[in-house]
Amino acid sequence: MSCMSMNKKNQNLFFWHVKDFLKDMRIELKSERTIETYRESLDNFRKYLSVEHMKEVDKVTIGFVTDDLLRGYLHYVAKNNSICTRNIRLAALKSYVKYASRKDMDYLALELNLSKIKSKKVHAKTHNWLAKDQVLLLLEQPKRTKTGIRDRFIMLFLFATGARLNEMLQVRPSDIILNGQYPYVKLLGKGNKPRIVPLSDNAFVENYKYYISLYHKDSRQDNYLFYTVIHGRNNKMSEDNVQRILKKYGREAHLIDPTIPSVHPHLLRHSYGAQLYRLGLSLAEIAKLLGHAEISTTEVYAETDEDMINEALEKMLGEQPKREWDNLSEEQKLKVLGLK
Repeated sequence: MSCMSMNKKNQNLFFWHVKDFLKDMRIELKSERTIETYRESLDNFRKYLSVEHMKEVDKVTIGFVTDDLLRGYLHYVAKNNSICTRNIRLAALKSYVKYASRKDMDYLALELNLSKIKSKKVHAKTHNWLAKDQVLLLLEQPKRTKTGIRDRFIMLFLFATGARLNEMLQVRPSDIILNGQYPYVKLLGKGNKPRIVPLSDNAFVENYKYYISLYHKDSRQDNYLFYTVIHGRNNKMSEDNVQRILKKYGREAHLIDPTIPSVHPHLLRHSYGAQLYRLGLSLAEIAKLLGHAEISTTEVYAETDEDMINEALEKMLGEQPKREWDNLSEEQKLKVLGLK
């Protein structure tokens, strides 16, 4: 007998729908990072119940998860982590319970209780850039469609080159040189001053080649790299269009990490400069790569900030075992439910 055809009593378990919940998120083309964040959050709640309430995963029923218990858990999270982490845990619980309530009406009261618990306000950061992990989170948001691939590459281009928006929109495939030992892009900056920015990230080159295969397979090398089609003709993409793209995915990333501010092209340019500084480049070198006429403009990147250091999410993966529920170990039960 497979685990998913277990006894009806097991379907009263709070975590019973986790695996289907995560599976459907993938069907909806949610990013792997978002899915992993939600899975990790639900497993964190499971660990809390085990440690603080001595409840193993197969003893946590829907009725056990009360309003008081949820508020106690969130207080526990906030006490031991940041407010941001607390809000992420709450968002994951709300999303899961909303999903489960569509499968089982027993979750409806719990969904109502969760709707009354609000996210706490997160104070805005004092700096104007994203940490590398936040950039990666932003890049995970576009769906795996042709348009999503384009949108992702636009954001990657801005972060990987530090280009100003108008500089990026002037770029043509002929400006990106990959056939030498050191790939680079030619940008035309303020006052029509050209500069060369090295492309040291292999991920950028691979994403560029994939983007070209979709959007420039049969086009000339002097066409604009990023374009929109109007009346059957390729036109340079507008600045407003890029702004909309970044705001859209910025809002989606903000739901996972509320410390992410409103995303705009210059934010990614600042993020590029901040990362260069933390990699050890001098302000003079950064100024040259960014096309700053005065080094004083570059000094903002020298500000130290502990938020630049982000902890990687724990990765716990497992395959679904095919055994009788009652014969499974605690570890195996976690894997069946999608929590491990």
